[in-house]
Parts: sequence; C-alpha cells; structure tokens
Amino acid sequence: MTDVLTIIDGLDLVVALAEGHVHPDDVASARDITRRVRDRPGFPGATLVVALVGGTGSGKSSLLNALAGDEITSVSALRPHTSVPFAWVPETAEPALHELLDGLGITKRMGQRSFPGLALLDMTDVDSVEMVHRATVEALLPAVDGIVWVLDPSKYADPVLHDDFIRPLADSAGQFVFVLNQIDRIPAADLAPVVDDLVRLLGEDGISDPVVFPTAAAPPGADPIGVAALAAHLAERFDAKRVRLGRIIAEARRTTRHLAERAGVRRGGSLEFERRWSQLLEATVTALALGGGGRGLFEEALCGIEDLVGHFAAASGGPFGVRIRNTFTPPVLEASLRVALGTMETEVPRPAGPDAPIDPEERARAADVLAHELQRRIGAPLRTIIWERASLAATLAGLAVDLSRAEADLAGSGTGAPA
Repeated sequence: MTDVLTIIDGLDLVVALAEGHVHPDDVASARDITRRVRDRPGFPGATLVVALVGGTGSGKSSLLNALAGDEITSVSALRPHTSVPFAWVPETAEPALHELLDGLGITKRMGQRSFPGLALLDMTDVDSVEMVHRATVEALLPAVDGIVWVLDPSKYADPVLHDDFIRPLADSAGQFVFVLNQIDRIPAADLAPVVDDLVRLLGEDGISDPVVFPTAAAPPGADPIGVAALAAHLAERFDAKRVRLGRIIAEARRTTRHLAERAGVRRGGSLEFERRWSQLLEATVTALALGGGGRGLFEEALCGIEDLVGHFAAASGGPFGVRIRNTFTPPVLEASLRVALGTMETEVPRPAGPDAPIDPEERARAADVLAHELQRRIGAPLRTIIWERASLAATLAGLAVDLSRAEADLAGSGTGAPA
C-alpha cells in the first residue's frame, strides 16, 4: 500500500523546490496541506490504528479476539496477562505503520487479510505493577487514531485509570471509545445504573457525551455480546478516515497539477540540455580558439549562443523561462563571450603575425581555457536553472504517481473493522 506519509513528504519536497519559482500563494497552499495532516492527532496513514487500553483483568485480549472473530491472542486468569503489547495489523499495511510500531516497541505482531484498513493494538495494563507498562501506554496515546478504554464492572471507577490517564487526556476525548466489558458478570438490572455511573465519572474527568459500549467479549458458552456494535462503530471511524484521506489526496493532486502548470513543467523536465550545450560549446570553441576570423566568426558564435539560450527559455516556459531570459540577456551573453575570449588571449596569446603557425598544443590549451570560461560564465549557471526545473518536474511527476497509487489503494482498502 502506498504510504500516505510519502505523499506528505513529497509535497514538502515540492514546496522546497518550488520556493522562489512560483507564486508564494501557490507554495503556501501546498504547505498548508502538509501542515494540516502532520498536525492532526492520530496516525496519518491510510490504516485506522486503534489501541485497546485498560486495567488488569478487563478483558482486552478477549475483546481483541472477539473483534477479530478468532483467537489471535491468548487469554489467562493470571494478572497481568499481557506482558508485552501485541499488534494485529494488515499484511498490506503501509511502511509508516510498521515504523510507528517499531517506535512504540511493539515487536509482537500478527498479519491479517480480513480487514486491510484496521490495526488493533492490545496494550499492557495501565494499572500493572510493572511501571514500564504504563510508560508504554503513555507513549502510545498521541500516535494512534483511537483509544478503546476497556473497563470492567468491578474496576471501572479505579482512581489510577481516571486520575493518571483519562482525566489528563480529556482534550483528546474525540479519539476515545469506552467499553464496559464483562457485563455478563452482573445482573441485567444493574447494567443501566453501572453505565450511568461510568458516564458520570467520565463527565467529572472532563469528557462530555462519551461513547460507551457495554460488551461481554467472552461469555461462557455463549456468543459475544455488544461486540458487533463496537465493530460497526470502528468501521464508521475507518470510513470517515478514508473520506478525509481521500479529500487530502484529491487536494494534493489539484495542488500538484496547479504547481506544475504555474512552474511550466506540465510537459516534463527533459530539455536535452547536456547534448545541446555540449554541441554548441564544441562548435564555438573550434571556431574561436586562436582562430582569429574577425567579426564574422564572433557574430556567428554569439548568434548560436543566443539561439540556444532562447530555445531553452521557450522550452522551459513559465517562471523558469522568464528567469533564463532575464539572466542571459543579449548584452550579458555578448559580454560573457568577449570576456571569455579575452581571458583565452591573455593566457594563451596568438602568435605574432596573421600567417604565423599555431602550435597544436597551444591551440588545444586555448580551447580548454575558452571552453572553461564559457562553461563558467554561461553553461554552469544555465545548467543550474535547467536542473532546478528538471528536479521540480521529476518530483511533481513522482508525486503524481504516488497520488494515483494512494487513490487506488484507498479505494480498494475495503471495510476497516469486522461487521
């Protein structure tokens, strides 16, 4: 799957290459897209990354198994059971997801093909006696799309959970879903009062209108209860993310096309500069190196240089063409050629007399000096402009390919959560 972050990085590079060549408003528009995506909380890729977080015995692993529809992680009566975090991830997940998991120290992973848009992370217990578990969860929270807080009827009011985790993170409540698990262990008549009390506690934490799902992930001898509703909610979250990413991709495509148009590189970046310039340089040096020839040869050489520069300006188009024309005006080109000839004649004087023989070694040395001066004064700075244009054109073309792949991957990613 094409990494959405690759697109954002590509836009960053386009902005850097386009700076100074296209209108600042166009550059600012591209930069704004990257900033909106990078600054948004959660995983910026095309996968919905959801972490299951809770205390010991809350049933996170059982809930993960129920969401997956299979026993993908073990469960145990020993507390704490989840000693290391576990990730259930799409086999076709973008590289950034694996980089995220590497950064979080989640090395235990299982690939899955059932839900290519969803990654579920079974985290260590927040109330574990092992302090490293809490540190792992704290490092995780800013990087994922959603947190499913898995609570159980006996410990949902645990001060550690509320004081140390939920309340300090109330500003991120939009990322939170709360699951009251193991409801099969309480009388049916007590369920509504317990849910109401949980909602009250969450309100005191600063979370108004929390999303709460009562579930029983692994009731003895029965099918899971309430898990389908949670799965449907995650599917809705994934669909919303797909829509958002689709808009970002579409906006990035419009911006890319607009920048290419404004920079004059819609037709590509190859202008055959090296071949054309090398041919002209060789012809100019052959004609003028210690050759004399008077005004006629000089004018002919100057016309050849002006014609080639004009060709590159016209072929470049847009701001690069304007820059070439403004940099290499006819007076500048004439002065550059005269100075190059003057430097050659100073370093390798012509023999006295119009009929004096010219040593081939001296002619070769003069040709080298003249070629070096023309390259330094005209060829190198012209090449800089041409290659800046080519770099921008190539980057825009590569980004366009990545955008097409991302659109195709997003369209074919399917549902992100079990139904």
